[in-house]
Amino acid sequence: MIIINQTKLFIVFALATIMVYSCSKGKATIEEPTIVVPSPEETLRQQYSKSVTQWPSAAWYNNIKVRELAAIPENSSKDKAELVALGKALFFDPRTGNGMKTCASCHNPDTYWIDQKTTADGIALHHRNTPSMENVWYLEGKLFHDGRAKTYREQIAEAINSPIEMGGNTTALPAKLQAIPGYLRLYEAAYSSQTMTVEGLLDAIAAYSRSISSGETAFDRFIKGDYQALNDAQLEGLHLFRTKGKCINCHNGAFFTDLDFHNLGYAVTSKGALDNGRFEATGLETDKGKFRTPGLRNVVHTAPYLHNGSIASLSELINLLSQGMPQKSGQQINGTLSPHIQNVRLSSKEQENIVAFLESLSSVPTKTERPVLP
Repeated sequence: MIIINQTKLFIVFALATIMVYSCSKGKATIEEPTIVVPSPEETLRQQYSKSVTQWPSAAWYNNIKVRELAAIPENSSKDKAELVALGKALFFDPRTGNGMKTCASCHNPDTYWIDQKTTADGIALHHRNTPSMENVWYLEGKLFHDGRAKTYREQIAEAINSPIEMGGNTTALPAKLQAIPGYLRLYEAAYSSQTMTVEGLLDAIAAYSRSISSGETAFDRFIKGDYQALNDAQLEGLHLFRTKGKCINCHNGAFFTDLDFHNLGYAVTSKGALDNGRFEATGLETDKGKFRTPGLRNVVHTAPYLHNGSIASLSELINLLSQGMPQKSGQQINGTLSPHIQNVRLSSKEQENIVAFLESLSSVPTKTERPVLP
């Protein structure tokens, strides 16, 4: 009995001690609070106001060759000025073809080197859209939408000889131009010879083509350290382009293209036929419906879009890409849709910001003086 009472007293004493200690501790906590100051998070502008190697991580797909965005490099082509002058004359001269169309008929320097038409309008209507000629100096080996031309000579010769483009005859071209004194002088200045060759004439047009470059953009100034060159919407768009939108997986590097070929599912031409795309160059079933990724410099000025010109505006294209390229307006998939085409569910505001960023890739066009033809 005594033992039990002592036990009860011990328990009561222990409980009382705990209560007193708890009350005392509670008062101390109120009187002397522990304040935790969180580290301030960087704003998006602060995250991007540093070297590109320190930017937030991009959302790369598996097995992608990682290439970050970059400022435009200097044009690496160093062709002789006299060779470029000869090529420029040939580029703007209808006599290079059958007398009706010139290279500039489709590649108009006043409209960012395109014709602004759904499909190229040569001697006859083409089934593909005219690509811009800006910065083609970095495209050797992957010319045309399907990359079938490996050299500039090959690409230019096909355009001149094509019955739907310029309808000319490269084999007969040297003799035709040899009879024009002005061309003899231009050719001699370029080659120290008056004996014209097909290769010499094609190389001259190639030299002029390689001289066509886009200029510095707001994005270039930003990436070089002018961190106010992009406004808030453009900066948001840059971040979305690299992350949620996943655009960077195909559009990367200084020219915003991986130079690879992808199937976007829009294979129906304006005539209702299926375009086989890269398959026409390789004969590989896996290449059906694939086309080269276009660069994005000055993209806001080069509507309509895609290889067949089926998308009228950049906003429409971004919206389709955001949804995983649903085949609208009678379009079909030819071959296998690229695994990079996914429904990333961009909101309307996010899409607007990506378009704003793409506007920052614009440069002022250089005024091109048309040559006085011989």
